[in-house]
Amino acid sequence: SDDNFSGQTREFTTAAGNLLKTPGLVVLAAVFVLAAWYSQAGILLAAGLFLSTAGLARLWNRLCLAGVRAERQLNGTRFFPGDPIACTLRLFNRKPLPLPWVQLESDLPAGFRLDEPAGRTGSETIRRSASLLWYRGITWKLRLTGVRRGYYPIGPLEITSGDFLGLYSRSRRAGSAEHVIVYPQIFPVDTRLVPSLYPMGAARADRRLFRDPTRAVGVREYVHGDELKSIHWKATARRGDLQVKVLDATTSFNVAMVLAVESFRDNGVLAEGDFELGISAAGSIAAALCERGSPVGLFVNTRLADTGQPAVIAPGAGRGRVTEVLEALAKVTGRSSGPAAAFLESQKGRLNAGTTLIFIIGRLPERFPEQLADLRAAGFRLLVLLVGGQGEPNLPPDVRWRRIQNVGDLAGGPPA
Repeated sequence: SDDNFSGQTREFTTAAGNLLKTPGLVVLAAVFVLAAWYSQAGILLAAGLFLSTAGLARLWNRLCLAGVRAERQLNGTRFFPGDPIACTLRLFNRKPLPLPWVQLESDLPAGFRLDEPAGRTGSETIRRSASLLWYRGITWKLRLTGVRRGYYPIGPLEITSGDFLGLYSRSRRAGSAEHVIVYPQIFPVDTRLVPSLYPMGAARADRRLFRDPTRAVGVREYVHGDELKSIHWKATARRGDLQVKVLDATTSFNVAMVLAVESFRDNGVLAEGDFELGISAAGSIAAALCERGSPVGLFVNTRLADTGQPAVIAPGAGRGRVTEVLEALAKVTGRSSGPAAAFLESQKGRLNAGTTLIFIIGRLPERFPEQLADLRAAGFRLLVLLVGGQGEPNLPPDVRWRRIQNVGDLAGGPPA
Protein backbone atom coordinates (compact mmCIF):
# COMPACT_ATOMS: atom_id res chain seq x y z
CA SER A 1 0.00 0.00 0.00
CA ASP A 2 1.42 3.38 -1.01
CA ASP A 3 0.22 6.51 0.71
CA ASN A 4 1.52 9.68 -0.95
CA PHE A 5 1.11 12.80 1.13
CA SER A 6 1.66 15.35 -1.56
CA GLY A 7 -1.50 17.33 -0.91
CA GLN A 8 -1.05 20.76 0.63
CA THR A 9 -2.74 21.65 3.89
CA ARG A 10 -2.56 24.65 6.15
CA GLU A 11 0.87 25.44 7.58
CA PHE A 12 1.47 26.61 11.13
CA THR A 13 4.36 28.78 12.34
CA THR A 14 5.69 28.68 15.89
CA ALA A 15 8.08 31.27 17.35
CA ALA A 16 10.76 30.32 19.87
CA GLY A 17 9.74 33.14 22.25
CA ASN A 18 7.25 35.98 22.73
CA LEU A 19 9.75 38.59 21.52
CA LEU A 20 9.87 36.85 18.13
CA LYS A 21 6.12 37.09 17.66
CA THR A 22 4.62 40.01 15.74
CA PRO A 23 3.73 42.17 18.81
CA GLY A 24 7.23 41.71 20.21
CA LEU A 25 8.85 42.66 16.90
CA VAL A 26 6.63 45.75 16.67
CA VAL A 27 7.78 46.85 20.14
CA LEU A 28 11.41 46.17 19.19
CA ALA A 29 10.99 48.20 15.99
CA ALA A 30 9.70 51.09 18.11
CA VAL A 31 12.78 50.78 20.33
CA PHE A 32 14.94 50.85 17.20
CA VAL A 33 13.28 54.07 16.01
CA LEU A 34 13.61 55.72 19.41
CA ALA A 35 17.27 54.68 19.66
CA ALA A 36 17.94 56.23 16.26
CA TRP A 37 16.05 59.41 17.30
CA TYR A 38 18.05 59.78 20.49
CA SER A 39 21.32 58.59 18.92
CA GLN A 40 21.75 55.59 21.21
CA ALA A 41 24.26 53.70 19.09
CA GLY A 42 24.52 50.58 21.28
CA ILE A 43 20.78 50.05 21.55
CA LEU A 44 20.39 50.89 17.85
CA LEU A 45 22.96 48.28 16.88
CA ALA A 46 21.52 45.56 19.11
CA ALA A 47 17.92 46.20 18.03
CA GLY A 48 18.89 46.38 14.36
CA LEU A 49 20.87 43.17 14.54
CA PHE A 50 18.00 41.36 16.26
CA LEU A 51 15.39 42.70 13.81
CA SER A 52 17.44 41.79 10.75
CA THR A 53 18.14 38.30 12.07
CA ALA A 54 14.47 37.77 12.94
CA GLY A 55 13.41 39.05 9.52
CA LEU A 56 15.78 36.70 7.71
CA ALA A 57 14.67 33.80 9.93
CA ARG A 58 10.99 34.54 9.24
CA LEU A 59 11.61 34.65 5.50
CA TRP A 60 13.55 31.39 5.61
CA ASN A 61 10.83 29.85 7.74
CA ARG A 62 8.12 30.92 5.28
CA LEU A 63 9.94 29.20 2.40
CA CYS A 64 11.28 26.15 4.23
CA LEU A 65 8.37 23.75 3.50
CA ALA A 66 7.89 24.81 -0.11
CA GLY A 67 8.70 21.85 -2.33
CA VAL A 68 8.99 19.46 0.61
CA ARG A 69 7.17 16.15 0.09
CA ALA A 70 6.81 13.03 2.20
CA GLU A 71 5.72 9.50 1.38
CA ARG A 72 4.81 6.54 3.56
CA GLN A 73 4.71 2.99 2.25
CA LEU A 74 3.44 -0.05 4.14
CA ASN A 75 3.80 -3.62 2.94
CA GLY A 76 0.06 -4.18 3.38
CA THR A 77 -3.00 -3.07 5.31
CA ARG A 78 -4.17 -6.41 6.78
CA PHE A 79 -2.19 -8.36 9.35
CA PHE A 80 -2.47 -10.81 12.21
CA PRO A 81 -1.33 -9.83 15.72
CA GLY A 82 2.44 -9.92 16.01
CA ASP A 83 3.08 -9.81 12.27
CA PRO A 84 5.92 -7.44 11.34
CA ILE A 85 4.76 -4.46 9.26
CA ALA A 86 7.46 -2.98 7.06
CA CYS A 87 7.12 0.81 6.89
CA THR A 88 9.20 3.02 4.59
CA LEU A 89 9.30 6.81 5.01
CA ARG A 90 10.69 9.06 2.29
CA LEU A 91 11.30 12.80 2.52
CA PHE A 92 12.23 15.04 -0.44
CA ASN A 93 13.41 18.66 -0.62
CA ARG A 94 12.62 19.78 -4.18
CA LYS A 95 13.84 23.38 -4.09
CA PRO A 96 17.20 25.24 -4.13
CA LEU A 97 16.88 26.31 -0.47
CA PRO A 98 18.55 23.79 1.91
CA LEU A 99 16.90 22.61 5.10
CA PRO A 100 19.25 22.87 8.11
CA TRP A 101 16.83 20.64 10.01
CA VAL A 102 13.57 18.88 9.23
CA GLN A 103 11.48 16.47 11.27
CA LEU A 104 8.95 13.89 10.13
CA GLU A 105 6.43 12.70 12.70
CA SER A 106 3.32 10.49 12.88
CA ASP A 107 1.37 9.25 15.89
CA LEU A 108 0.66 5.55 16.22
CA PRO A 109 -2.72 4.34 17.51
CA ALA A 110 -2.98 2.37 20.74
CA GLY A 111 -2.45 -1.28 19.90
CA PHE A 112 0.52 -0.57 17.63
CA ARG A 113 4.19 -0.63 18.50
CA LEU A 114 7.22 0.81 16.76
CA ASP A 115 10.18 -1.56 16.97
CA GLU A 116 13.30 0.56 17.13
CA PRO A 117 16.56 -0.92 15.80
CA ALA A 118 18.48 0.35 18.84
CA GLY A 119 16.48 -1.91 21.13
CA ARG A 120 13.98 0.73 22.26
CA THR A 121 10.47 -0.64 21.76
CA GLY A 122 6.96 0.43 22.55
CA SER A 123 7.17 3.97 21.15
CA GLU A 124 3.78 5.50 20.33
CA THR A 125 5.16 8.02 17.82
CA ILE A 126 7.17 7.73 14.65
CA ARG A 127 9.71 10.56 14.72
CA ARG A 128 12.69 11.01 12.40
CA SER A 129 14.96 14.05 11.89
CA ALA A 130 17.55 15.00 9.27
CA SER A 131 19.10 17.92 7.39
CA LEU A 132 18.60 18.09 3.63
CA LEU A 133 20.52 20.00 0.98
CA TRP A 134 18.79 21.30 -2.15
CA TYR A 135 17.08 18.69 -4.32
CA ARG A 136 17.91 15.87 -1.98
CA GLY A 137 15.90 13.12 -0.31
CA ILE A 138 16.24 10.65 2.53
CA THR A 139 14.65 7.26 3.27
CA TRP A 140 13.98 5.54 6.61
CA LYS A 141 12.98 1.89 6.96
CA LEU A 142 10.99 1.02 10.09
CA ARG A 143 9.15 -1.96 11.49
CA LEU A 144 5.77 -1.72 13.15
CA THR A 145 3.80 -4.40 14.98
CA GLY A 146 0.06 -4.64 15.56
CA VAL A 147 -0.21 -6.20 19.00
CA ARG A 148 -4.01 -6.25 19.34
CA ARG A 149 -6.97 -6.99 17.11
CA GLY A 150 -8.63 -3.89 15.76
CA TYR A 151 -9.29 -1.39 13.01
CA TYR A 152 -6.64 1.29 13.27
CA PRO A 153 -6.12 4.66 11.60
CA ILE A 154 -2.45 5.55 11.21
CA GLY A 155 -2.45 9.33 11.16
CA PRO A 156 -1.04 11.58 8.44
CA LEU A 157 2.58 12.60 8.46
CA GLU A 158 3.55 15.93 10.01
CA ILE A 159 6.53 17.73 8.48
CA THR A 160 8.28 20.38 10.59
CA SER A 161 11.23 22.57 9.63
CA GLY A 162 12.49 26.10 10.19
CA ASP A 163 15.37 28.54 9.97
CA PHE A 164 19.01 27.73 10.65
CA LEU A 165 18.94 29.31 14.13
CA GLY A 166 15.76 27.59 15.26
CA LEU A 167 13.99 30.89 15.95
CA TYR A 168 10.90 29.84 14.00
CA SER A 169 9.46 26.47 13.05
CA ARG A 170 6.82 25.69 10.46
CA SER A 171 4.62 22.57 10.39
CA ARG A 172 2.30 21.02 7.86
CA ARG A 173 0.04 17.98 8.02
CA ALA A 174 -0.83 16.48 4.68
CA GLY A 175 -2.93 13.60 3.41
CA SER A 176 -5.37 11.55 5.46
CA ALA A 177 -5.18 8.63 7.84
CA GLU A 178 -4.50 5.18 6.42
CA HIS A 179 -6.52 2.38 7.99
CA VAL A 180 -4.89 -0.89 8.94
CA ILE A 181 -6.79 -4.02 9.98
CA VAL A 182 -5.36 -6.43 12.55
CA TYR A 183 -7.30 -9.69 12.43
CA PRO A 184 -8.19 -11.63 15.58
CA GLN A 185 -5.84 -14.41 16.58
CA ILE A 186 -6.65 -17.74 14.97
CA PHE A 187 -6.19 -21.03 16.84
CA PRO A 188 -6.56 -24.70 15.90
CA VAL A 189 -10.15 -25.95 16.03
CA ASP A 190 -11.52 -29.48 16.12
CA THR A 191 -14.27 -29.29 13.48
CA ARG A 192 -16.18 -31.97 15.38
CA LEU A 193 -16.99 -29.14 17.73
CA VAL A 194 -19.70 -28.08 15.25
CA PRO A 195 -22.68 -30.44 15.02
CA SER A 196 -23.02 -32.05 11.61
CA LEU A 197 -25.39 -30.35 9.22
CA TYR A 198 -27.95 -31.67 6.83
CA PRO A 199 -26.42 -32.55 3.45
CA MET A 200 -27.43 -30.57 0.42
CA GLY A 201 -30.59 -32.14 -0.97
CA ALA A 202 -33.53 -31.61 -3.23
CA ALA A 203 -36.17 -32.35 -0.61
CA ARG A 204 -38.63 -29.58 0.04
CA ALA A 205 -38.64 -28.21 3.59
CA ASP A 206 -41.80 -27.38 5.53
CA ARG A 207 -40.64 -23.86 6.47
CA ARG A 208 -39.90 -21.25 3.83
CA LEU A 209 -36.70 -20.06 5.47
CA PHE A 210 -34.11 -21.41 3.05
CA ARG A 211 -34.02 -20.40 -0.61
CA ASP A 212 -33.52 -22.89 -3.44
CA PRO A 213 -32.31 -20.97 -6.53
CA THR A 214 -34.16 -23.39 -8.85
CA ARG A 215 -37.59 -22.78 -7.29
CA ALA A 216 -39.07 -19.27 -7.44
CA VAL A 217 -42.47 -18.90 -5.76
CA GLY A 218 -42.95 -15.12 -5.91
CA VAL A 219 -41.31 -11.70 -5.63
CA ARG A 220 -40.82 -9.08 -2.93
CA GLU A 221 -39.26 -5.61 -2.62
CA TYR A 222 -35.47 -5.36 -2.63
CA VAL A 223 -33.79 -5.02 0.78
CA HIS A 224 -30.23 -3.72 1.22
CA GLY A 225 -27.91 -6.73 1.30
CA ASP A 226 -29.86 -8.89 -1.14
CA GLU A 227 -27.66 -10.50 -3.78
CA LEU A 228 -27.73 -8.96 -7.24
CA LYS A 229 -28.35 -12.35 -8.84
CA SER A 230 -31.65 -12.68 -6.92
CA ILE A 231 -33.21 -9.59 -8.56
CA HIS A 232 -36.26 -10.35 -10.73
CA TRP A 233 -35.63 -7.98 -13.63
CA LYS A 234 -38.97 -8.46 -15.41
CA ALA A 235 -40.94 -7.74 -12.24
CA THR A 236 -38.66 -4.76 -11.56
CA ALA A 237 -39.41 -3.35 -15.01
CA ARG A 238 -43.16 -3.79 -14.52
CA ARG A 239 -43.36 -2.22 -11.04
CA GLY A 240 -40.64 0.41 -11.36
CA ASP A 241 -38.92 -0.66 -8.11
CA LEU A 242 -36.32 -3.35 -7.53
CA GLN A 243 -38.00 -6.71 -6.93
CA VAL A 244 -36.30 -9.85 -5.60
CA LYS A 245 -37.25 -13.47 -6.20
CA VAL A 246 -38.80 -15.35 -3.28
CA LEU A 247 -37.38 -18.83 -3.54
CA ASP A 248 -38.71 -22.15 -2.28
CA ALA A 249 -37.15 -23.93 0.69
CA THR A 250 -34.81 -26.91 0.89
CA THR A 251 -32.18 -27.95 3.38
CA SER A 252 -28.49 -27.09 3.13
CA PHE A 253 -25.12 -27.03 4.87
CA ASN A 254 -24.85 -23.69 6.70
CA VAL A 255 -23.24 -22.30 9.85
CA ALA A 256 -23.95 -18.89 11.37
CA MET A 257 -22.06 -17.57 14.37
CA VAL A 258 -23.88 -15.23 16.73
CA LEU A 259 -21.75 -13.16 19.10
CA ALA A 260 -23.76 -11.43 21.85
CA VAL A 261 -21.76 -8.34 22.82
CA GLU A 262 -23.75 -7.37 25.91
CA SER A 263 -23.27 -10.87 27.38
CA PHE A 264 -19.61 -9.98 28.00
CA ARG A 265 -20.54 -7.06 30.27
CA ASP A 266 -21.05 -7.32 34.00
CA ASN A 267 -22.57 -4.22 35.61
CA GLY A 268 -21.61 -2.26 32.51
CA VAL A 269 -17.94 -3.32 32.59
CA LEU A 270 -16.64 -5.22 29.57
CA ALA A 271 -14.68 -8.42 30.35
CA GLU A 272 -12.05 -7.69 27.71
CA GLY A 273 -10.17 -10.98 28.08
CA ASP A 274 -13.29 -13.11 27.59
CA PHE A 275 -14.53 -10.80 24.83
CA GLU A 276 -11.32 -11.16 22.84
CA LEU A 277 -11.33 -14.92 23.42
CA GLY A 278 -14.89 -15.07 22.08
CA ILE A 279 -13.91 -13.09 18.99
CA SER A 280 -10.91 -15.37 18.40
CA ALA A 281 -13.18 -18.40 18.83
CA ALA A 282 -15.54 -17.05 16.15
CA GLY A 283 -12.65 -16.33 13.78
CA SER A 284 -11.02 -19.71 14.39
CA ILE A 285 -14.24 -21.64 13.74
CA ALA A 286 -14.92 -19.59 10.61
CA ALA A 287 -11.40 -20.25 9.29
CA ALA A 288 -11.69 -23.99 9.96
CA LEU A 289 -15.10 -24.29 8.28
CA CYS A 290 -14.15 -22.13 5.30
CA GLU A 291 -11.12 -24.34 4.75
CA ARG A 292 -13.55 -27.25 4.36
CA GLY A 293 -15.69 -25.22 1.96
CA SER A 294 -18.62 -24.88 4.37
CA PRO A 295 -20.93 -21.85 4.09
CA VAL A 296 -20.33 -19.54 7.06
CA GLY A 297 -22.09 -16.41 8.33
CA LEU A 298 -21.59 -13.95 11.17
CA PHE A 299 -24.04 -11.88 13.21
CA VAL A 300 -22.78 -9.54 15.95
CA ASN A 301 -24.90 -6.91 17.72
CA THR A 302 -21.99 -4.51 17.86
CA ARG A 303 -21.19 -1.09 16.47
CA LEU A 304 -18.43 -1.68 13.96
CA ALA A 305 -15.42 0.61 14.24
CA ASP A 306 -15.81 1.98 10.70
CA THR A 307 -19.58 2.18 10.15
CA GLY A 308 -21.17 2.03 13.60
CA GLN A 309 -23.53 -0.67 12.27
CA PRO A 310 -23.90 -4.29 13.46
CA ALA A 311 -21.94 -7.03 11.73
CA VAL A 312 -24.28 -8.92 9.40
CA ILE A 313 -22.87 -11.54 7.02
CA ALA A 314 -25.40 -14.08 5.78
CA PRO A 315 -24.12 -17.67 5.50
CA GLY A 316 -22.23 -18.24 2.27
CA ALA A 317 -19.11 -19.77 0.82
CA GLY A 318 -16.40 -18.60 -1.54
CA ARG A 319 -12.73 -17.76 -1.68
CA GLY A 320 -13.14 -14.43 0.07
CA ARG A 321 -15.57 -15.49 2.80
CA VAL A 322 -12.99 -16.11 5.53
CA THR A 323 -11.41 -12.70 4.82
CA GLU A 324 -14.83 -11.02 5.00
CA VAL A 325 -15.59 -12.64 8.36
CA LEU A 326 -12.16 -11.88 9.85
CA GLU A 327 -12.34 -8.25 8.71
CA ALA A 328 -15.73 -7.86 10.37
CA LEU A 329 -14.42 -9.42 13.58
CA ALA A 330 -11.42 -7.07 13.51
CA LYS A 331 -13.83 -4.11 13.51
CA VAL A 332 -16.08 -5.42 16.30
CA THR A 333 -16.21 -3.12 19.33
CA GLY A 334 -17.55 -3.61 22.84
CA ARG A 335 -20.44 -1.22 22.15
CA SER A 336 -23.75 -3.03 21.67
CA SER A 337 -26.26 -2.00 19.01
CA GLY A 338 -29.09 -3.44 21.09
CA PRO A 339 -30.19 -6.70 22.76
CA ALA A 340 -28.91 -9.81 20.99
CA ALA A 341 -32.35 -11.47 21.03
CA ALA A 342 -34.01 -8.60 19.16
CA PHE A 343 -31.06 -8.34 16.79
CA LEU A 344 -31.20 -12.04 15.89
CA GLU A 345 -34.97 -11.86 15.43
CA SER A 346 -34.52 -9.00 12.94
CA GLN A 347 -31.95 -11.05 10.98
CA LYS A 348 -33.85 -14.34 11.03
CA GLY A 349 -34.97 -13.90 7.43
CA ARG A 350 -31.35 -14.28 6.30
CA LEU A 351 -31.08 -17.73 7.89
CA ASN A 352 -32.06 -21.04 6.34
CA ALA A 353 -33.89 -23.95 7.89
CA GLY A 354 -31.31 -26.47 9.06
CA THR A 355 -28.65 -23.84 9.72
CA THR A 356 -26.39 -24.51 12.70
CA LEU A 357 -26.35 -21.44 14.95
CA ILE A 358 -23.25 -21.14 17.11
CA PHE A 359 -23.89 -18.74 19.98
CA ILE A 360 -20.74 -17.25 21.54
CA ILE A 361 -21.66 -15.63 24.84
CA GLY A 362 -20.09 -14.58 28.13
CA ARG A 363 -23.17 -14.69 30.35
CA LEU A 364 -26.62 -16.00 29.47
CA PRO A 365 -28.72 -13.08 28.16
CA GLU A 366 -32.21 -12.58 29.53
CA ARG A 367 -34.77 -15.09 28.17
CA PHE A 368 -31.98 -16.85 26.28
CA PRO A 369 -33.19 -20.44 27.02
CA GLU A 370 -36.66 -19.59 25.72
CA GLN A 371 -35.18 -18.14 22.52
CA LEU A 372 -33.10 -21.29 22.01
CA ALA A 373 -36.19 -23.44 22.39
CA ASP A 374 -38.02 -21.37 19.76
CA LEU A 375 -35.08 -21.60 17.37
CA ARG A 376 -34.84 -25.34 17.87
CA ALA A 377 -38.55 -25.67 17.11
CA ALA A 378 -38.03 -23.58 13.97
CA GLY A 379 -35.62 -26.18 12.60
CA PHE A 380 -32.23 -24.72 13.56
CA ARG A 381 -29.36 -26.73 15.01
CA LEU A 382 -27.80 -25.07 18.03
CA LEU A 383 -24.44 -24.93 19.78
CA VAL A 384 -23.63 -22.61 22.68
CA LEU A 385 -20.03 -21.66 23.47
CA LEU A 386 -19.93 -20.19 26.96
CA VAL A 387 -16.75 -18.09 27.22
CA GLY A 388 -15.30 -17.61 30.69
CA GLY A 389 -15.74 -19.28 34.05
CA GLN A 390 -19.40 -18.66 34.84
CA GLY A 391 -21.58 -21.34 36.49
CA GLU A 392 -23.55 -24.10 34.81
CA PRO A 393 -25.87 -22.64 32.15
CA ASN A 394 -29.60 -23.26 32.41
CA LEU A 395 -30.14 -24.46 28.84
CA PRO A 396 -32.71 -26.79 27.26
CA PRO A 397 -31.50 -30.40 27.63
CA ASP A 398 -31.27 -30.97 23.87
CA VAL A 399 -28.97 -27.96 23.27
CA ARG A 400 -25.28 -28.76 23.03
CA TRP A 401 -22.88 -26.42 24.78
CA ARG A 402 -19.22 -26.13 25.71
CA ARG A 403 -17.28 -23.90 28.04
CA ILE A 404 -14.36 -22.00 26.46
CA GLN A 405 -11.89 -20.82 29.07
CA ASN A 406 -8.75 -20.89 26.93
CA VAL A 407 -7.76 -21.52 23.33
CA GLY A 408 -7.08 -25.20 24.04
CA ASP A 409 -10.82 -25.75 24.62
CA LEU A 410 -11.41 -25.12 20.89
CA ALA A 411 -9.41 -28.20 19.98
CA GLY A 412 -10.87 -30.61 22.50
CA GLY A 413 -13.31 -32.55 20.36
CA PRO A 414 -17.12 -32.39 20.12
CA PRO A 415 -19.32 -31.14 22.94
CA ALA A 416 -21.20 -33.64 25.08
